[in-house]
Amino acid sequence: MVKKSLAFGLGAAVLSAEKLKQFADDMVSHGEMSKDEAERFIDEVSARSEDEKRKIQDWMSEQISKMLQQAGAAEAKRVELLEARVAALETRLAGLKAEMAGESPDEQIPPS
Repeated sequence: MVKKSLAFGLGAAVLSAEKLKQFADDMVSHGEMSKDEAERFIDEVSARSEDEKRKIQDWMSEQISKMLQQAGAAEAKRVELLEARVAALETRLAGLKAEMAGESPDEQIPPS
């Protein structure tokens, strides 16, 4: 999905660059802009486009990082809770084994 989105974005950028150049060429041919003005226009729009692209990439990276951190934090918390449950069950099992063997809970060896 991410690869498709990036490929689509790249394709749109190429298409937009071509359309921008075509627009500027049309403006020059109709006398609406000089050739120098058209070149400056293309450079300005391209620079703004690159700046926006960088901003979007930075935002996407930030969002992905946040999602991964949240997922990692949730997973770590879940593992911690499961470890606590296992430890409680091991203690309970050791106590039951001791009762069945007739030992007092203080005499039992804790599980490893």
